[in-house]
Amino acid sequence: MDFQLSDDHRMLQDSLRGILTRHTGEGLWPALAEAGVIAALLTEDEGGFDGSGAAVALIFQELGRAGAALPLIPTMIAGAALAQAGHEVPEGTVLAFADAEPGTRYDRGVAIRADGDSLTGRKTMVAGAEDAAAILVTTADALWLVQPGAPGLTLRGYPMMDGQRGADLILEATPATRLGALSDFGRPLARGVLAHSAHALGTITAAVDLTLDYLKQRKQFGQPLISFQALAHRAADLAVEVEQARSAVVNLSGHLTADASLRDRHLQACKVTLGRVARLVAEESVQLHGGIGMTEEYALAGMVRRLMTADTAMGDADWHLDRFARGEPAWA
Repeated sequence: MDFQLSDDHRMLQDSLRGILTRHTGEGLWPALAEAGVIAALLTEDEGGFDGSGAAVALIFQELGRAGAALPLIPTMIAGAALAQAGHEVPEGTVLAFADAEPGTRYDRGVAIRADGDSLTGRKTMVAGAEDAAAILVTTADALWLVQPGAPGLTLRGYPMMDGQRGADLILEATPATRLGALSDFGRPLARGVLAHSAHALGTITAAVDLTLDYLKQRKQFGQPLISFQALAHRAADLAVEVEQARSAVVNLSGHLTADASLRDRHLQACKVTLGRVARLVAEESVQLHGGIGMTEEYALAGMVRRLMTADTAMGDADWHLDRFARGEPAWA
């Protein structure tokens, strides 16, 4: 496995870092679309020009490091799934992926059911749903396409913990198009897990860098905090965990196109590793900062929120570890 960035990916990284420096807020999405960053998340067959594991990992790691809160992961998942099902992918538009259900853990089809060509039930924490040009909805065993403004569809929007806008979806006999069995879309879903993991890795890296800078600058008894052995050891442990997380992301990106059984094993191992490391880094970063680590205005606050939510996206560490131990596929 080649761990080095290709020339094209290095150029993509430089371009993305420039965009993230110059643009924030509402101007970021158009800038990413214009620069081709969104198209780089999809393969040529899907209407993009890359779609490799390396490109996905690179892009979302940079977004995570910069703290960008965009519905780009659901857009990528939905775009790849729509293309696989033979539907046209709206270029440059936001797409939504409705997977989580209220009152459940990670079970699907509990709060929603299909009846012929319509869906009835609820989905929750659907990022980007208010602005989506199309919404993909999961049931127990299938993936469905629902058009915004469809009869019987109600959206209730709210801000989410990671800085994005989300919504609850209430469907009452809402017309829907069945795209296929959920298990048929293992590759787009795996790409989504890689994206969540890489975004978490970028946030982990930023949080650890911020913590190390603080330990080097903050003094106690006339000495920088990093000079105290106990704190230095804890900082060194964090550095090791960052490399463990990085290795897990690289490993999954390299197996994204492998056979489903092999890909799912690496997917589950990556999700377990990133979930564990994200929580550890969030907790240790706050403790090593002391009181300022609990301050809302400090940059670490947003990082901690994103790290605490990273584990829950598309199945937490415990859920994937259980499936890994049982030898079950990532997507039933």
